Amino acid sequence: MATTNRTIRTGSGIHSTRRNSSSGNQPLKPKSSGRRGLYVLAGVVVCVALVMVQNRAGISGFLNRPVSKVRIENQWQRISEVEVSKVLAPFMGNGFFDFDVVEAKIELELHPWILQASVTRIWPDTLSLHLTEQVAIARWGNEQLLNQYGEIFQPERLLELNSLPLLTGPEDSQEAVMLQYQKLNQILFPAGLRLSGLSLSKRGSWDYLLNEQMQVAAGRDDVFEKTQRFIDFYMSQPFEQSSQFLSIDLRYGNGIAVRDTGSNFTGVAIR
Repeated sequence: MATTNRTIRTGSGIHSTRRNSSSGNQPLKPKSSGRRGLYVLAGVVVCVALVMVQNRAGISGFLNRPVSKVRIENQWQRISEVEVSKVLAPFMGNGFFDFDVVEAKIELELHPWILQASVTRIWPDTLSLHLTEQVAIARWGNEQLLNQYGEIFQPERLLELNSLPLLTGPEDSQEAVMLQYQKLNQILFPAGLRLSGLSLSKRGSWDYLLNEQMQVAAGRDDVFEKTQRFIDFYMSQPFEQSSQFLSIDLRYGNGIAVRDTGSNFTGVAIR
């Protein structure tokens, strides 16, 4: 790096001498400046810590406010806000971080109409609530209901649900009966026939009720094939005649026995 020495003369003597650098370097900062910054930062941290210690009760109260609000995220048909409020009442008023969302979820899901509950805290004082309701597909016996998964639940006021199909069967057979109900409905629906009831006997025999009028004995084996045989026969008959059917026996290898409202029996051979 090139440098020049320049002497400035005033009068007869030398006044001053200056050393210049052609690169224009700036003076280096003192080495102690970095340490001084660390000392200042440490001092700030200590001051903040002291303030927090001295006011910890107030800060804790600000951050851990009591949960006092519930935000409902979806609409319900079978569940009332009064019932939900009663379940959540023991939990409300607890601090935000003290609110036990797991236990609240467990208690909510004990309600017979709640299939699943989602409980989430929203700072500073709010609870977000999303409830998935049970969907009643059929009655199971006289006092219980079945959802779409074949699971039993038992709410109150079953009388208002008497229009649902009635399914019955041996103990612990509800899933099999529900599956059979769904499959039979798929076969019967195009013919305008609706399952009003389905029963599985202890011996494994199936009986069902159609359109709240026609009692069908399907037996133990080949239930879907026999049902399709009946549908083909039913759709081939004039409506004035098929609407009078009261009972149908499908327990034949190649035939159907039909009784109508006039107590007349008809045997039909189908090959």
